[in-house]
Amino acid sequence: MSLLPVNENAPARRGPGRDLLVVGPTAAGYLLASLVLHHRALTAISTATTGGITSDPHQFAWWLTWLPHALHTGQNPLFTTFMHFPLGVNAMWNTTVPVLAALIAPVTLTAGPVAAYNAGMILGPVASGTALFLALRPYVAEWAPRAVAGLLYAFSPFIIAHGHVGHLNMAWSVLPPVLVWVVHPLFIRPRAPLRTGALLGLALAVQTGLYTQTVALGVIALSVTAVVLAARRPDLIASRVKPVLTAAATCCGVYAVLCAYPLYLLLAGPGRPHGQIRDHALTGTDAANIVFPTTLTMFRPGEEGIADRFVGYIGEQGGYLGVPLIAVLLVGVLMVRDTALRLTAAIGVVLLVLSLGITLIVVGRNTGVPLPWRLLEPVPLVGQAEAMRLQVFVALCVAVMVALLWQRWRVGKARVGGVAALVAAATWLPADAHVVHPVVVPAFFTGPNVAQVDGRVVETVPRVNGQWRGGAEPLLWQALSGMAYRTTGGYFIGSDADNPVLFETLPGPYQFSATNLLRHEPPTTTADEAADRLRARGVQTVLVVDRPGIEEADLLAWTSTVTGTPARRFDDVWLFDLPPRP
Repeated sequence: MSLLPVNENAPARRGPGRDLLVVGPTAAGYLLASLVLHHRALTAISTATTGGITSDPHQFAWWLTWLPHALHTGQNPLFTTFMHFPLGVNAMWNTTVPVLAALIAPVTLTAGPVAAYNAGMILGPVASGTALFLALRPYVAEWAPRAVAGLLYAFSPFIIAHGHVGHLNMAWSVLPPVLVWVVHPLFIRPRAPLRTGALLGLALAVQTGLYTQTVALGVIALSVTAVVLAARRPDLIASRVKPVLTAAATCCGVYAVLCAYPLYLLLAGPGRPHGQIRDHALTGTDAANIVFPTTLTMFRPGEEGIADRFVGYIGEQGGYLGVPLIAVLLVGVLMVRDTALRLTAAIGVVLLVLSLGITLIVVGRNTGVPLPWRLLEPVPLVGQAEAMRLQVFVALCVAVMVALLWQRWRVGKARVGGVAALVAAATWLPADAHVVHPVVVPAFFTGPNVAQVDGRVVETVPRVNGQWRGGAEPLLWQALSGMAYRTTGGYFIGSDADNPVLFETLPGPYQFSATNLLRHEPPTTTADEAADRLRARGVQTVLVVDRPGIEEADLLAWTSTVTGTPARRFDDVWLFDLPPRP
């Protein structure tokens, strides 16, 4: 007996052969839409990064390069000292996307990390939309409603917002659709619990290699779904317990085997953060964002700068639903007797409330009203997740509801309702706001002279930092050099002996003095102290990059005093060897 009627008023389902015929054209349609969205990147696929900032795109390009380099040279792909040397960086606490890096490695190795990053950003929505198109087959018979749902999800305000700031990991939001599929054999019509559990464990393991936070949020979303379904049919709970527990135990077993080492790195590995990464008060969706769009949405009636006051930055302001879509969905829930529709709405509402965080925030103002996410705040790992990123599951529920409504309203007198649903969904149409930033790479890092630093530990000026524009450029230079050297700088999430949480390598005496000298101010320390601290970090070479409009004479003279060696010019870089102290 089914927990809910599936396709209860839908026409007879076509065979799987029809799906095989339409999945290609459907994915091609999503690809065309993504190419239009990222049209500025198409003519600069290897010379510019798509995204409104550069730090995260450059960081992703670095990690896309790291995995094939680590595998080729026999190093640990999930822990690296090529950044933040000598302490290194725990990859599992960072957006390292090793699964995606493996998939896209042919592009990385042939066209370079910038092209690989851009290709990943273009293909992410295609993969996400196609995943939902396929996952909806047990619930929606016709391909057209499923294709529309996939399109809505792939280019939802959530994915558009994260794509705008270059969050490659969020562009590949494929786990939520997989969970939509899992709900059917797990809760609705339980069958083959061992296989279902194994496939779910595999899916969570793959997602661990894309972004661990989505694993935690996915488990929450799946738990909410189970509770909502159980509340509808409590009489079926007893008959569902055994297959669900069997599937859950199998899932945990498969996941534990596949992710034993990643879990160790997350829970007890070196370099992990030892404190709260984000302020919980700032990780909830601004409630006003539900009805007011940002500048990333094409149609913005009545917005009038309200989005400028939302909590967080534009990349995390992807919670827009809009009054037209809310109204159509509400009418549908009230007027259409469709169990799947109403259950999806209930799940979406619960996840929407959870996405608001620990207290209610409205137009940037924290009202202090406590919310349910507060209960999850103390849970290990889950407590590190950002509640606002549950928006992706809310967008998923909306897309599914539109598909279910269109399936019901596509013919006869109800056709006007189907048209209204599509018109309301069109209010999610993204604006032409995806920009690109040209990649500026000193010739030294891509030419033969980079062999001067091959295998060495390098301190660079400028150094890596977390500034949104330009801060991670030295990481990109290192990636484009083929990982020729290690660097003491880094942009990452981690810790050290004195700081429970770090987002970048803290500058030492040499870098503080370098900053002063570039401002034509005196150094902050002595040359001997600067040299000692550099040697303590294992530095063997100092590179000062010659940048247009910046006078470096004072810095070059002082660096020569620090290292005790003269500057050597290679292309557009000044190189100083730092010999061990005699």
